[in-house]
Amino acid sequence: MRWAVLAMLLAACSRQAEEDPPIPWKVPPEPAWDELPTTDAAAVALASRHAVRRSELRAFEASELASLRPDASKLLAGVPEIAVAYDGWMRADATKPAYVLFGTMHDSRAELETVASIVFRMKAPWGFALEQFRAASRWRGAPAVTTADDADLAALRTGDSVDDAALTRLQERQRTLDHAAWKFGYLDAMTELVYGARGAGMPLFGCDMPPELHTPLERGGEGERGLRELHCAQALRADARSLATSHLPDGGLSDDDPAPPERFAVLLGARHAEPDGLARFVEKDARVALVRVLGGRPSDAGGEEADLAPRLVVTDLVLVRLRGLDTILLPDATWGGTVDRATDRGPPVDKSELQPPRAAAWLPPANIAVASDVAARFAVTDSSIDVGPKPEWLSARAGHHAYVLVSAARTFVGAIDVPEAGFVEVRFSPKERAVRVIEHL
Repeated sequence: MRWAVLAMLLAACSRQAEEDPPIPWKVPPEPAWDELPTTDAAAVALASRHAVRRSELRAFEASELASLRPDASKLLAGVPEIAVAYDGWMRADATKPAYVLFGTMHDSRAELETVASIVFRMKAPWGFALEQFRAASRWRGAPAVTTADDADLAALRTGDSVDDAALTRLQERQRTLDHAAWKFGYLDAMTELVYGARGAGMPLFGCDMPPELHTPLERGGEGERGLRELHCAQALRADARSLATSHLPDGGLSDDDPAPPERFAVLLGARHAEPDGLARFVEKDARVALVRVLGGRPSDAGGEEADLAPRLVVTDLVLVRLRGLDTILLPDATWGGTVDRATDRGPPVDKSELQPPRAAAWLPPANIAVASDVAARFAVTDSSIDVGPKPEWLSARAGHHAYVLVSAARTFVGAIDVPEAGFVEVRFSPKERAVRVIEHL
């Protein structure tokens, strides 16, 4: 009898447990930030204490672009293709935080807009953080801040219509504090960024330190740089807590589970997107991808583009993926070439040279004809071939493809569109930095 009663009690408890609603998951409290350093020595010491070494990342070396191999398997062309690639990378490990850090030069509107167009097509990031906007903080002993953009950015990403007052305040702070955008004439790009983010449903966040917080430090010194990067990393972790409830796994979380690992795309100045930059301050177990953006700069800017121009010709937007560092190349007046594109809907004039050869039944038809004024090696997707003045043929699936052509004089990097029917003809003149592309449809 006693065992029967005990069994009934246990069954009742089990039914009660099954009927009890789950305890809702709550955002974990934000850890307290450190005391705000007010000297360079204190800022350097604090940065050193928080820094994590990431041996899997490499610093940018322009010489690698000057000596590219004729191998297109590590190249991607086009904004949609690049966005898909980084979405896949961010989702590859659902158990760890993921950050894609884009390093740009502040004199280039094109670099800013290219990164934004990539991120706005992505689905994996929880948000897009930019150094051009300032994030509030929870530093102990910090002075009052009036230049943070968090509240206005939050107001601008919600609601049925744009909050005009918030947009005006944001524009005024950009005019006052964003010296590069003012100097190089792209303040309006920041407003367009807000509208683009709303349209894409991508939350925007600040990732710089309000000037009130680092004024005592040497401008441009190691203390200021490290403190600003640490501030950005801690602000992003705070942002992740506020976003976490929108990104819970399908099975949900119980009240004592840790927050789901965050995913952010971040745009920074090139120096902050090196291995010893912001990357050293994100969580120790986080996955980090560094992406250096080059090109699209003023013709008198100098820099790596000018150094590489004698050897490298960039004709289209291309991503070069190397171990530990990716590089996005944009054409510009410094290292760009002359590109002549045309469409031919009739039969080739010289059938002996341009009529695609017949392939074996089990092979795709040849659809790319390549010629070069000088001996070179041409590669597209997983194929490569030696080329000269007489056209050589190879095959690729229809679509937008990155290519690389390596000659003794110069290397070309760009993109071609392979049609569903017909073929594409590509003729290079390395000495003249010129390429002619004809789609035969």
